[in-house]
Parts: sequence; structure tokens; C-alpha cells
Amino acid sequence: MALSYIALFYLSVVIFGDDYELGFASLIFFPAFIRLLGYLMIGFWIIPTLFFSDLFMAFTGKLNFSPDLQGDLVIVAMISVGGPLGVAIAAYLTKLKPSLSNLTPLRLLALSFGCSLGNALFHHIGMRLIGQAQTVTSGTIGIFIGDMIGSWTMIYLLKGLLTFFGRRPM
Repeated sequence: MALSYIALFYLSVVIFGDDYELGFASLIFFPAFIRLLGYLMIGFWIIPTLFFSDLFMAFTGKLNFSPDLQGDLVIVAMISVGGPLGVAIAAYLTKLKPSLSNLTPLRLLALSFGCSLGNALFHHIGMRLIGQAQTVTSGTIGIFIGDMIGSWTMIYLLKGLLTFFGRRPM
């Protein structure tokens, strides 16, 4: 999962560049899909995976949320928890079974909404903790939008690949 998260991060950078819209956010952020998929596959165990993946990118200079590493560590910790917690709340509210046997497109939309909202809010809270944000910023909104679009882009890409390869004779 960690390698997938990092690979999708770099794919986002290759396709959309390092320039972020609305402050901190890319308006299409592919790794958001791993937050959602990871929670659905391994539950809250995705949190350490996300933490170490984001920590790696902070140490390599790809994630720069603040002027110092200490601030980056606060944000990394916050965003590692925010997305999975948002999915957990959405799963509870939509009565998703742990077996995922009642996972529907509408529930998946609610889960991705929860994941995106959780990540954006926890990012904002982290930025407030390090003194980098005072109000909900356009960057927070951009993170939410980028996570939603990125997740759904990957969901439909995966669905298309499974459909294409599932119908082909081996």
C-alpha cells in the first residue's frame, strides 16, 4: 500500500506538475484513493502506512507544508488519521458491513466523501496547530475537491481495467 501511495503521488506530480491550485492542493490527487482503499482493506492499519509514506515524502522534500520539519511532522500525523477516520465515520453512518457485502456505488460515494472531508479538515486543523492557517482556506476546499476527483478517477480507471481484462480470454 505504501508503495502504491507514493507511486500515485509521483504520478500526480508527473501529470499535473508540482504547481498546486488554491494553495496546497492539486485538484486531482490520485493517492487519495489509497486512503479509501486501504481503510476498506485493512481498516485503521492504513494509518501507519500513510504516516510513513507521507513521512518519506516530507524527508525527500516532496511535501512541504511548513518552513520546518517539525511542522511537516504535525501535518503528516494529522493527514494520516483524517482520511481513514472520515471513512470510518461514513461507514458507520451508511451501515457498511465489515465484509463490504453491502457496498454500493452510493455508499462508495459517501465513503469517498467522508475520506476527502476527513483529510481536508485534519489538514486544516494541523495547519492551525502550526500557525499556518486561521480560517478555512481555499487550500482546504481544494484538498477536498482534489481528493474526491482523484479517488473517483482511480475508482473508474480500476473499474475500466477490471471490466476490460475481465472480458478478455486468457
